[in-house]
Amino acid sequence: MSQSDNLDKKAIPLGMIRTNVKLAESLGFTMSMVLAGSDISVSDIDDTEQRVSYRQRIQVLENILRLVNQPDYWLAREEDVSISDFGLLGYAMVSSATLEKAIQIAVKYHKTAGAMFGLSFFRVGDDAVLRLDNLLADGAVGEYLVQDLFKGITPLIGLLTGEVFNPSKIKLDYSPVSEELNYTRAFKCEVEFDQSYCEYRFDASLLDKKLAAADSDTARSCEEACRRLLIQIDIEDDLISRICTLLLSTPGEFPKLDSVADSLSLGTRTLRRRLKSLNTSYQKVLDSVKQKLAMEYLQSTTLSVQEISDLLGYSEVTNFRRAFVKWAAMSPYQYRKQVLD
Repeated sequence: MSQSDNLDKKAIPLGMIRTNVKLAESLGFTMSMVLAGSDISVSDIDDTEQRVSYRQRIQVLENILRLVNQPDYWLAREEDVSISDFGLLGYAMVSSATLEKAIQIAVKYHKTAGAMFGLSFFRVGDDAVLRLDNLLADGAVGEYLVQDLFKGITPLIGLLTGEVFNPSKIKLDYSPVSEELNYTRAFKCEVEFDQSYCEYRFDASLLDKKLAAADSDTARSCEEACRRLLIQIDIEDDLISRICTLLLSTPGEFPKLDSVADSLSLGTRTLRRRLKSLNTSYQKVLDSVKQKLAMEYLQSTTLSVQEISDLLGYSEVTNFRRAFVKWAAMSPYQYRKQVLD
């Protein structure tokens, strides 16, 4: 991940949070305990279309790790992995021609599955290497994310190849918080600690393994869907500013929601849902733009209040005055007089 990725980006599928919640509930903890402080409501948890932020997932994981308070539990727990756990990315991988192609797809589009780290793939001698960088969490949460990923890769490669599989070596950039033997048992291979990078290594000869479910048409369509989803995630933080740009380019002729959605290549319902996930709405964004324009017009032009009201699309000047008082706690006349005096 690049340094530009911020913790408030809405990139985590709610399904991932739901999985965390179900695990915690199986251990005797309530959903409210798991979601505490995350701003994710109990009613949101089944919304399959919604994504939450990296920061919200970190809070959920902090809650779970604190509640369980047993580092050994996560090492000993068996991973139950299915292709559907990875969404579109999983189907793009399983339909790839070879294991190497599947891994290349995973590295390219890993953020679509809610990854909180950068991921690179290369060969070193006889080893194929998956290396993590730019982890978006540190401490116990960071260690959990690394262990969860590395423990999940093993059964995933087994699913893709249809063969029993284990890595050749795991490298971790932190010290063990449990007996070293517990790590060896968990990862089923040699584990090195306090390394420069976190790496998952396996026999590079497996990369040429042809996948039983390979389907070039499915692979192509799933990869294209992953590409579109990645673009969507990358622009999510910029969604409001893009809407503002559209509105500011046509003052006095503010487009309707469906026109804005069309300009953004989104469905109207999708745009409305994404704005809701950002704790706003099209009307709130529009009102904010109108407020900025109204103040700019009052400060830098000699337009009358009636003319400004018309430019901002108000049918009655009294409606504009009422809206402006809500924004500035004073009338347009008072505001102009104050900024010009």
